[in-house]
Amino acid sequence: MSSPSLQQLKHGSSQTMSTVAVSSLADKIRRYLNQKNPSALRRLFSRHNFADIADVMENSLSREQAMACFQYLNVGQAAQVLASVNEDLQHSCLSSLPTVMGSQILRMMPTDDAVDILQEMDTAESQRILEEMPFDTDTRTLHHLMMEEPDSAAGIMSTDYISVSVEATVGEAMGMVRRAEEKDFIYYCYLVDSEDRLVGVVSLKQLILLDETVPLSRIAQFDVKSLLVNYDQELVANVFRKYYNLLAMPVVDPDNTMRGIVTLDDIIDVIEEETSEDIYKASGITLEEMDERGLLIGPEFRAFKARFPWLSITMGGQFLASTIIAHFSHTVATAVVAISFMPLLTGLSGNMGTQSETITVRGLALEIITDNNITSMLLRETRVALITGSFFATCVGILSYIIYHKWQLSLLLAAWIVISQCTFAFLGMLIPYGFKRLFKVDPAGMGGPFITTLSDILTFLVYLSVVSLFLREMI
Repeated sequence: MSSPSLQQLKHGSSQTMSTVAVSSLADKIRRYLNQKNPSALRRLFSRHNFADIADVMENSLSREQAMACFQYLNVGQAAQVLASVNEDLQHSCLSSLPTVMGSQILRMMPTDDAVDILQEMDTAESQRILEEMPFDTDTRTLHHLMMEEPDSAAGIMSTDYISVSVEATVGEAMGMVRRAEEKDFIYYCYLVDSEDRLVGVVSLKQLILLDETVPLSRIAQFDVKSLLVNYDQELVANVFRKYYNLLAMPVVDPDNTMRGIVTLDDIIDVIEEETSEDIYKASGITLEEMDERGLLIGPEFRAFKARFPWLSITMGGQFLASTIIAHFSHTVATAVVAISFMPLLTGLSGNMGTQSETITVRGLALEIITDNNITSMLLRETRVALITGSFFATCVGILSYIIYHKWQLSLLLAAWIVISQCTFAFLGMLIPYGFKRLFKVDPAGMGGPFITTLSDILTFLVYLSVVSLFLREMI
């Protein structure tokens, strides 16, 4: 990644614009667009950071105004702005330009950002842009990266890094740094052998402070933390969390040949993407055909498709729950007081299950929960549920007895709360863990809708059965 992106974390700037400043910039852009004054627009853009321009284009201008605005950016600014806006606006901006101009902008971008944009485009359109590029090393790299799995280390890596021979000196490495392109990542210099295998790493700080005659082999760190090309992006993010003081990590193939680097700003994007995906999945929303922005501003039918699967399962589960209630219609009609506590019971058990499921999904994602400690984690979560269940059982039992003076009902409510809290805390951990280990699927989608529907069905079935069995005492 280029240095500005790292310093400003891609979507920000060294000083965030105030709401007033954003509004002022947007007003000026609109005025100059209406006046058809390109020179004024170019002067305006030259005085502002690319992240501020991207913010205004994405959030303050209409799509047509943003597309018109994009055409007055110079190639360098356009490359930075394009990497900072959402995918829909990226596609619109590129479509508004001649193909040759689009190819020039993409060549100015870090390779991983350019590949991300090309992969999101229509195949024919991306091919036209690639054909406009001279078939040199950079273009061949783009072609190669486009064939990689998008959610792997190879799919998110950049090839804009500096590598030198392990036999080089500090002076030779500094020469490589001085000749680097603007988009190259220069904070680390990677040492490779004659077959391009990763050997060591030297920081830019070391190169600056030491004499140019010092051999790199004397100052290099040879225990290099690296990533395999086939690592999933979520695993890459976890490795970065472990070695949080690194700005970048090298990507190697199984032979330890240097293939690229993954930078910190790439990982910020991955963490944001994975977290958003898990949050939406936990609510039963699938994002295979759209990003999270599409849920708010995208086509309504696509949003319907994203929300449909778990809502359908919820409908089926709740329909089953309603048939259970209908089956105990006599009990429902007779033991009104006992039935009035059913929302409380389903709410407590469902929430406990959802909390345990959320903790488990996050623990699995961060590799805190593993095969080695799952048993102890299950027991711990059950003990937590026993404590919380006992507290709420005592509260509900006492209050219900004070109000209705039926010790049998109070005892049943207290017992069911303790049992259901422990049961659904256990299931809330076991279900996502089982799906992760047995079926190798992301357990986030097994979240709230499944647990809450299951709690409703079991609570209605078991609670109504017990109330029916002791109907006389419950009336």
